Amino acid sequence: MIELALGMKVMVTTNVETDLDITNGAQGTIVDIILHPDEEYSKDKQEVVLKHVPLYLLVKLDCTCATPLKGLEEGVIPVKPAMKSMQIQIVDEDRNQPCHMVKHRQLPVTAAYAFTDYRSQGQTIPHVVVDIVTPPTGGLNLFNLYVALS
Repeated sequence: MIELALGMKVMVTTNVETDLDITNGAQGTIVDIILHPDEEYSKDKQEVVLKHVPLYLLVKLDCTCATPLKGLEEGVIPVKPAMKSMQIQIVDEDRNQPCHMVKHRQLPVTAAYAFTDYRSQGQTIPHVVVDIVTPPTGGLNLFNLYVALS
């Protein structure tokens, strides 16, 4: 489950349209959430739990070469859910391993208030806070710090 809100900073998690800079790692702000027509909600509520994936998000990207779309502000693009399919095998009580096809729809975005050193690689970010304390699991070395600061 992902929590969404107007004004939320998000990062695109897949290459949606590389020619328009709507790529894995692109950042922006949610300006509108277009809900599924069967969704029941009240505008009076502070929080709404959806039963359906939104039809799309309108995201104002921090950087894009996309031509403005009619009726939308410059830099605002629709981001629609992506359908993914995968096969899984489940061992049953008879030791059979039948394959099952699983499909799901998911918006290709994640919250972008904080992210890992590897996700930040290659980004131009005006202000950063880098936590160099030893993590609870694993270790920290100079390479980690180099990645975060480069």
